[in-house]
Amino acid sequence: MGFFNQPHAFDAGLRDVLGGAVLLLLGLSISGCSSPTKPGLPEITQVEAAPLPEPLGKAQCEIEIEKLLMDKEAQHQEIERLQKVLAEKDAQIRSQQARQQDQAKTLQETSSQAAQAQVKLRRLATRPAAASAIAEAEMVMGNLNSSPISVPEQTLQTQAQRLLNAASVSYAEENYAIAMDQAAQAREFIDMITSNRTRKTADQVTVSLQVPIPLRATGNSNLRQKPGLSSAVVKTLKRDSLMTAESYRGEWLHVVTTEGQAGWVLNTLVETQVGRQ
Repeated sequence: MGFFNQPHAFDAGLRDVLGGAVLLLLGLSISGCSSPTKPGLPEITQVEAAPLPEPLGKAQCEIEIEKLLMDKEAQHQEIERLQKVLAEKDAQIRSQQARQQDQAKTLQETSSQAAQAQVKLRRLATRPAAASAIAEAEMVMGNLNSSPISVPEQTLQTQAQRLLNAASVSYAEENYAIAMDQAAQAREFIDMITSNRTRKTADQVTVSLQVPIPLRATGNSNLRQKPGLSSAVVKTLKRDSLMTAESYRGEWLHVVTTEGQAGWVLNTLVETQVGRQ
C-alpha cells in the first residue's frame, strides 16, 4: 500500500507517461499528414518497392487527433476511478482495524471484570463454598496422578499439592476466604499441566491466571524479556526474591517482582509463597 498512499505522485507519473505517448502518436499521425513527395525523383525500375501508405488528409488528421485526445481523457477518468476505489479500500481497512482493536479492548476488559468478580466471590466465601473448592481441586489432582507425570510436570504438581495442603489448614482454621484462594491457585497449577499436554510447543499461547500466585525464587534465577532461554535477561533474581505470577506460557511464568519489574521465569525455578495473601 506504500505506493498507492501517494496518489499525487501516482497520478502525475501516469499523466507524464500518457502525455508522452500521446505526443509520440500525434507526431506519427502528423507525419502521415505531410504533403506528397516532390516530383522529379528517379523512379525505381529494377526492384519494385512496397507501396507506401497514402498520406492522410487534413480532415482525417483532425479525426485521429481528436480520437487520441478522447482516449487520453478516458484513461484519466479510469485513473481517477481506480484512485477512488483504492481510497475506499483503505478506508475499509482502517475501519476494520479500528473495530478489531475495540473488540480486543472489550474482551480484555470483560476478562478483567470476570476475574475481579471471582475474587470478590472468594472473599465472601462460606464454609460450604470453601469445602467444595478444595474437594474439586483434590478430585482433579487425583485424576492427574492416575497418568504418567513428566519431570517438568512434577514441579507443577508439587506446587499444586502444597497449595492444597495449605488450603486444608486454612479451612480447619476457619479462614475460608484464604482456603478458597489457595484451592483456586492449586487449580491454576493443575490447569498448566493439562494445558501444556494438549498443546504442542508451537501452539502454546499466553494464558492469564484467574488467581495471581505469590512466588519466591528457590535460587538465583534469570528474569527474561520473553518466554525462552534465548531471550534477553531483564535481571537476575536472587534466592528468596518475591514475585507474583499473572500468566503462563508453556513452562514459563510471567511474573511481576516486588520492585515492579515484569518478565518471564521458568516454573522450575520458583515455588509458591504459602501464607502470603
